[in-house]
Amino acid sequence: MLKKILKKINRNKLIKVASINSLSVFIRLITGFAISKFMAIFIGPAGMAISGNLSNFMQSMQSLSSLGFKNGIIKYVAECKEDENRFKQAISSGFIVSIGIGLVLSIILFLFANSLSQFVFGNTKYSFLITVSAFTIPFYTIQVFFIAVINGLKKVKDLVLINIITYLTSAILIIILMSRSQLDGALFAIVITPFVLFCSLFFRPKLLLKIIQNISFFSTSKSFLLKITSFFSMTLFSGLMFPFIFLIIRNYIIDNVGVEEAGYWEGMRKISGYYMIFVYTLFEIYLLPLLSENKSRLGFRTIIFDFYKSLLPFIFVGFLIIFLLKFVVVKVVFTDAFLPMQELFLWQLIGDFFRIVFLTISYQFLAKKMIRLYIICEIIFMIVIYFLSIYFINYFGVLGAVKAHALASFLYLLFMIFIFRKEFFKSGVLEK
Repeated sequence: MLKKILKKINRNKLIKVASINSLSVFIRLITGFAISKFMAIFIGPAGMAISGNLSNFMQSMQSLSSLGFKNGIIKYVAECKEDENRFKQAISSGFIVSIGIGLVLSIILFLFANSLSQFVFGNTKYSFLITVSAFTIPFYTIQVFFIAVINGLKKVKDLVLINIITYLTSAILIIILMSRSQLDGALFAIVITPFVLFCSLFFRPKLLLKIIQNISFFSTSKSFLLKITSFFSMTLFSGLMFPFIFLIIRNYIIDNVGVEEAGYWEGMRKISGYYMIFVYTLFEIYLLPLLSENKSRLGFRTIIFDFYKSLLPFIFVGFLIIFLLKFVVVKVVFTDAFLPMQELFLWQLIGDFFRIVFLTISYQFLAKKMIRLYIICEIIFMIVIYFLSIYFINYFGVLGAVKAHALASFLYLLFMIFIFRKEFFKSGVLEK
């Protein structure tokens, strides 16, 4: 019996990838817990709410700096890796795009530092942080480019190693700066993290050099430039707007419920981010390349259902354990000051479960470059989650924010099933 189970696991590619990736996720969890613990000690719920605003802003800037070309490069590298000439064209075009975007965004951040600080913090006290980010963001665009190429090549072990180095060095830096300067240190660490991510690439020098050797200005292809840049609009609506929406919701909680409660919500989002990173990584290193290579509706359905069968049982059990041990989780990750956030766990976990289910389906938008439909769906989801959050917060306080998350995720799942109803319910093989 045991031999049969082991053979089944050995044949399951997703489980293999998940096993390799689990070490990276474990390190991410440990470092994340350490950072959260120090944040709870040194800056408390109120400080966590403020740092959450800067984190959301940096997430928006990082998404804007890559402008979706990460998913484009993963897609075209996965498709062209066996054709040396097209492979060079794809990565050369991607590199030119990444450099150009990084420089343009850097200039904008530098020139409008005061205005952006006023928007994020409500004052210009921290405008120097925006100025620092103007110099670190270009390094992030370069790092994203190389990670996307490595991802498209399916170099999972190399990707995991780079991630582990990133998590460890970032955590050490954040903890050192925060222990010395409390909130100011935490905020400064957030804006220099992009440079730390870039430096982590040098721990795989041979692979990095191999990729660089295939980059040439003369191999740049207008066709690939257009294909890669066609992913821009996708990121503008997801990577840029969602952190912006969360920033607005957090500020609404601060103004109408309290800054402490906003800190509880941010703490809940941090815990969610820790376990969701495992799923997001699997989406990028396993699901997206597989969907990009697939050519049929039947293949799509098989990939999605296999993903569900392999992953969802573990997710459900894991979420159940987290819920039952929520008191312990809060005590370990934060401090007693965060104990009131226990009431947020149930609805956050329900919403995250539905989110995993619908994201698995929606990655088809990225894999097959279904841009118009993707944008429409994202706009609808953002509108729903914003208005549900405002409405529920007015009635339930901070608990309303996680209830809105759960309901919006469930509604979006139903919407995804409706959009891909033919792929799920129609028999036979139908080529796209």
